[in-house]
Amino acid sequence: MNRKLVFIFIVAFLFSGILAACSGQSSSSSGGDTKQYKIVTATTTGAYYPVGGVMASILSQMDGYNFTAEASGGSQENARLIDSEQAQIGFFGADTSYNAYHGLEAFTDKPIKLAGLAQIYSNPFHVVTLKNSGIESIADLEGKKVAVGAPGSGTSGKAKLILEAYGLIFDENMKAEYLDFAEGSDALIDGNVDAVIISVGLPSGNVQELATSHEINLVGFETEKIDEIREKYPYFTETTIPAGTYKGIDEDVNVISAPNEINVDPDLDDDFVYEITKMLYETKYDEFVASHASMKDSTLEIAPNTSVPLHPGAEKFYKEKGLIEE
Repeated sequence: MNRKLVFIFIVAFLFSGILAACSGQSSSSSGGDTKQYKIVTATTTGAYYPVGGVMASILSQMDGYNFTAEASGGSQENARLIDSEQAQIGFFGADTSYNAYHGLEAFTDKPIKLAGLAQIYSNPFHVVTLKNSGIESIADLEGKKVAVGAPGSGTSGKAKLILEAYGLIFDENMKAEYLDFAEGSDALIDGNVDAVIISVGLPSGNVQELATSHEINLVGFETEKIDEIREKYPYFTETTIPAGTYKGIDEDVNVISAPNEINVDPDLDDDFVYEITKMLYETKYDEFVASHASMKDSTLEIAPNTSVPLHPGAEKFYKEKGLIEE
């Protein structure tokens, strides 16, 4: 074998050794393998995705763990990803969590295993009309065209349930237009719909834009109707859109709201979930709630109020904080 070939073999051998050493260093932490966990969120344009990214960054500071946040199709897909163990943590609308856990609506084929980590913020139902529309109550939507959210969206599903409490049935005594928030806002301005339903955290950028260019009205819900809806669908809550949230809205508006929450695989270790909860709601709480404008309402006090039973690890943390009785 000539000297040149021997030299090539030696270099290749040494290089492979260096690669092996580097590989060993990157895959371990504190003498052991780094454990990987996936957080599933929703589309990149919503609040779940940036919140999930900050959450992953915070939790990856836990020694020996690495968390990644990934975009997804939203709550329904997240439930199935956790159930199939393709993800361990996910963001949900409380209605989807409740239905998945109990095997209702889109989950009648089988219930989904989920455990609660924390309720975060709520999405108030903005029922927006133009000022001169003559629509003063939800009942006035009878016979009207209403933008109810994108096809298959959480907003359109919740809108269907809520409006039925007023006797309003999609495509029977009202016309449901399946438009996303931006499309619905444009349709309202152009006169192609009479109202648009937007279910998002406060403040809604779409509603802010509408209120800047047009005089708008936010249609409120009667308390007795909210009680009726909540009796049938306990995951809904009552909330207020404060006066001044949007230009021209000078009084508080009482509405129904759909909470958002973070849920986990119930098979995760209790101590591990306890540390996750503590990291988010104690050690790095300020950083966590600064992840998106909607998160300003994500207080420790509401965190235990998930629509599915809390994971024992999260429950332990909330008991230590005096939020749940022993």
